[in-house]
Amino acid sequence: MSKTLIAGGIAATTFVAYCFYFDYKRRSDPMYKQKLRERRRAERNKAKEDELDIPMPKTMDPNSLQKFFMEQVQTGEEKLGLGDYKGAVKHFASAVLHCGQGYQLLQILQSTMPPEAYKMFMEFLPKAQAKYSQRMMSKAAPKSKEAPAQAKAATERVIAEEAVD
Repeated sequence: MSKTLIAGGIAATTFVAYCFYFDYKRRSDPMYKQKLRERRRAERNKAKEDELDIPMPKTMDPNSLQKFFMEQVQTGEEKLGLGDYKGAVKHFASAVLHCGQGYQLLQILQSTMPPEAYKMFMEFLPKAQAKYSQRMMSKAAPKSKEAPAQAKAATERVIAEEAVD
């Protein structure tokens, strides 16, 4: 039994020594900090992009838009009931963007949503509208060299609005 214990101890010590060696090699890499910064920046950008991502209908015919609108309102209500305000805000914003009578829907949402959720919704709605129009422009516009410049300008405008908030 002592031979097994000694073998286990040696294996564990070897593993820990390898971990220290690998960590030393990783940290002594001249590009380590730069790679780490780039990876963290990419993760932050992805998180911001996901935050602005709202559901979109598959087709734009009136029947599917009406069905999509009802699904978004229902999903928003479910998420609001579960306390997931961010999820509810995304779905309600999508519903408002695809609703024919957005002002009336805003009034209904204001009377039914908790004040903190409605505040989040009103802060998110302009960003969602900018993202929505950016998507629609990229779908409708022919591929040209000016389109990326316009999309970049719209993105910078949204980022500048976030910085002001």
